[in-house]
Amino acid sequence: MAGGAEILRAQWAQSCERLERIVAGLTDDEFFWEPCDGCWSVRHGPDGWLMDYPDEVPDPPPVTTIAWRLLHIAHGNWIYAEHAFGPGELNFPDLEIHGTASSAAADLLASQRPVTAALRYLDDAGLDREVPTQFGGTWPAGEVLRTLLDEQVHHGAEISLLRDLYRNRSAFSRPAR
Repeated sequence: MAGGAEILRAQWAQSCERLERIVAGLTDDEFFWEPCDGCWSVRHGPDGWLMDYPDEVPDPPPVTTIAWRLLHIAHGNWIYAEHAFGPGELNFPDLEIHGTASSAAADLLASQRPVTAALRYLDDAGLDREVPTQFGGTWPAGEVLRTLLDEQVHHGAEISLLRDLYRNRSAFSRPAR
């Protein structure tokens, strides 16, 4: 019977492969497409690219673009892995905000590598080992990895749906039957 670490490794690998297929061929138009008013996105400001992320998240939270979701996944991967399995020196403001679909997709795939590497060497006992977080406390390594898997699957599915909606956006103007 497969242990928890083996199952987590397999699920992570499958989610990485799926997300790579989802973002393959992503265009800048899709990346920045705002399906409704008030979306959070990635925007070019006077000092470079910025990601909408106010200190207080409204309730309900706004719809987010593919750009926002893709960077959110990648940044989470980088920072959680940095603190749990690396030196813990980088924080969110240190990360690059990519302004093209191709550079953001490449960064996403790169951000998966440290997580994959951490998983490669963990056994079931290692999943229970307390590791540092960017929040200042510790979590079990398995909780960090499950959080990243959940974010990748959740937001990856949203990116996939947004790509479907983008390809079929002309259908939105059709009269209801």
